[in-house]
Amino acid sequence: MKNKDKTPENKVRLKEVVDIVKQTAEAKGWETDILNIDEKTWKYASIHVRRYTGSHVEGNFDISIDGGVKIERQLISTFNPHGFADLHDAVMTELKKLQWLSSSKKKKEQELSPISKVNSILKRFHRVARQLQQRYDDRESLVIKDEYDVQDLLHGILCLFFDDIRPEEHTPSYAGASSRLDFLLKNEKIIIETKMTNRNLKDNKIGEQLIIDIKRYQSHPECNTLVCFVYDPSGFLKNPTGLINDISGKHDKLDIILIIEPNN
Repeated sequence: MKNKDKTPENKVRLKEVVDIVKQTAEAKGWETDILNIDEKTWKYASIHVRRYTGSHVEGNFDISIDGGVKIERQLISTFNPHGFADLHDAVMTELKKLQWLSSSKKKKEQELSPISKVNSILKRFHRVARQLQQRYDDRESLVIKDEYDVQDLLHGILCLFFDDIRPEEHTPSYAGASSRLDFLLKNEKIIIETKMTNRNLKDNKIGEQLIIDIKRYQSHPECNTLVCFVYDPSGFLKNPTGLINDISGKHDKLDIILIIEPNN
């Protein structure tokens, strides 16, 4: 049986990118030459561009194909680079129309794990809170004053990424007392517990509360991961890194992740 000669996927994609660079440049009045095409792995190519309208401008575009597309520009004529950066921007805009490139980007977004999404949200929480205070014409906005404000804002953000969010779920009793957790992501089996520091709630007390919380959640039937989010906008915690190291990790069968923001 004869082996079929299949064109490598990279070869097709590299040629598509080269064609886009050349066509975009020529449409904007640039002359082009292909300096090099990697015919072994079909991952790399270089294209020379030049234009003589008004002034002499020339440079190279170095193309890399490896899962995505990377194009680095190198200006050769340094006297007047007019239009060179604009050409690069135009090429990158055209590349976004490639179906295989957009599909690859969507696939990566879909492959982001639930815990990675939660981590990303909490790492940007302080940035969002600050942005809400900078409204047009000094309009009234949400100011984070206490833990309830943290919960309200976080709940709204979580709705962008998760479908089944259950706030204020009951947790099993521990040491004769029952507690209520902040958010249960039911499908993902993730619990998010929030706290906000103040003058009376600093390193030692935060640590003590978190240890009690961990004991409670270890018996929760729908929790594999406990994410503890401590919001510390005023910097009351003296050693946030030490607290993270002490709390985060495996506690019996429960994965504990402590995130403190901002954490400078």
